Amino acid sequence: MKKKFNNRLVLFFLLVALAACKKMDSTFKPFIVPGGLTYTGKATSPVVFAGRNRVKIAWLRGADPSVTKAKVFWNNYADSVNVAIPATGDTISTIIENLMEKSYSFIIKTYDDKGNSSIPLELLGKSYGSRYQAQILTRPVTKSLIDANGAIIIEWGAANRAGGAIATEVSYTDVSGQVQKKRYSTAQASSKILDIKPGTTFSYSTVYLPDTLRSIDTFYTGSTEIKQFLFSKDTWSIQAFSSQHDASTANRVSNIIDGDPATRWHTLVNAASAYPHFVTIDMKGEKSITSFTIYRAKDDVRGVNTFKLSLSKDNVNWVDYGPYTFDPLTNNGQFYGITGLPKASYFRFTGLTGAEKYMVMGEIDVFGLK
Repeated sequence: MKKKFNNRLVLFFLLVALAACKKMDSTFKPFIVPGGLTYTGKATSPVVFAGRNRVKIAWLRGADPSVTKAKVFWNNYADSVNVAIPATGDTISTIIENLMEKSYSFIIKTYDDKGNSSIPLELLGKSYGSRYQAQILTRPVTKSLIDANGAIIIEWGAANRAGGAIATEVSYTDVSGQVQKKRYSTAQASSKILDIKPGTTFSYSTVYLPDTLRSIDTFYTGSTEIKQFLFSKDTWSIQAFSSQHDASTANRVSNIIDGDPATRWHTLVNAASAYPHFVTIDMKGEKSITSFTIYRAKDDVRGVNTFKLSLSKDNVNWVDYGPYTFDPLTNNGQFYGITGLPKASYFRFTGLTGAEKYMVMGEIDVFGLK
């Protein structure tokens, strides 16, 4: 008796479940598409390339031959662009112009000729513009030097590589009169120009890609012009001098052109030692002179108060410049311009007055053109 009751109970629940299923089928029946939905193949490996108020979107052609067009949406589907799918080619791409400078979410859908579409595919990208342009920085030149062979050596400061700096573009006139533009990677600490036209200089700007791997537009900083070059002193020699305290490395006259303002030329200290004190330098070839920068010995107040400079082509006939004043209380280099771009193979520094009878000086740099 108990077994019959259980069988009837099971039968009752089966009937209730069957009725519920029929009701559910009738609920979703309006949403069922006869034959099912057809989806086209979606965009394969899409990539966004950043640009100046624009982007490029590219993807690989998929395996679905029925795809004949695509559509790219952004701004929550408010804006879109149609993309034709050509019969040949491995890559599909489109450029979207006139975009505001900001980040975007792009949606790609592909279509066949019957209007069937793919599953939407989302990717993120960014357009750059005036805000990015305003914040990029020029890589500084820490030194522009003419070496003993006449080559221009450019020593670079730190580049904003994290911000997209990839190179510095240098523009100059070569020996044949042609304007040259060369790019030097920001990975380089220094660069060399071998063929610059004598009497000329160069200008430079820094090249940026906002996304160094995926950018279609290049940004440039403003152009900066180099006015003069520092002459290398590697081959220079002392031609003559008034005195030195001794020939030790601490006091010798050659320290005045060793490239280090921390070393010193200390003149003789005795009853006969008195101003003027002088040194004559052989620059080993004719130079076009634009200026001098002169340093005291580091932290030493016994430098000159006044001095003059003299230039010569032959170490016989001299042209004097000055007198000039000098501040012996600062370690900073002090600049003295020379007008007329004179040519010289020798120069003479003559200390005229100072706090002591003897003189202590640090370094002399000479600038000019090739």
